[in-house]
Amino acid sequence: MKCAAIALILTPAVALTQVQGASHEHGVGHLDIAFSDEAFSLSLAVPAADIVGFEGPAETDNDRALVAVAISDLSKPLGLFVPSEEAACVTVSANVTLSGEGLGQDAANTSAEQHSEFLADYVIQCQDMSALASIRFGYFDRFENAQKLMVQVSRSGENLAYDVTRSRPDLGL
Repeated sequence: MKCAAIALILTPAVALTQVQGASHEHGVGHLDIAFSDEAFSLSLAVPAADIVGFEGPAETDNDRALVAVAISDLSKPLGLFVPSEEAACVTVSANVTLSGEGLGQDAANTSAEQHSEFLADYVIQCQDMSALASIRFGYFDRFENAQKLMVQVSRSGENLAYDVTRSRPDLGL
């Protein structure tokens, strides 16, 4: 059991490393989901423009407020990635960061090729993993610039890829 817990904790870090190497395309984010017997982890990487509408430094009070609200919303994964109610899931951990240009940097010192991304790692524990039949992506309701998440699912040694979109926001498991 300890090995499973350690693997579940480390999986987001490994997955995020893989996700960060992916190409940067506005409207398209990346989500890795890894399942264990009692929990699942999610690692999200998405362009800042999809979440707050801009990628450069937060230069105004309004920009900083948008970033703060986004981090707050991203810190509540069960409102963004809604598992089947019957599974009775709770958030164990949520870690959200803004990488790249982010907050507080001088716009004159940033390169046009740099991009900001929101990165998030979550661990969700469920009372009944066998009842986890689907995940509804409320993410698209919350973030109007988000169009698609490229999802990698690891479950029982099998890896599957899905595209979850604004028009098709449900992932059957």
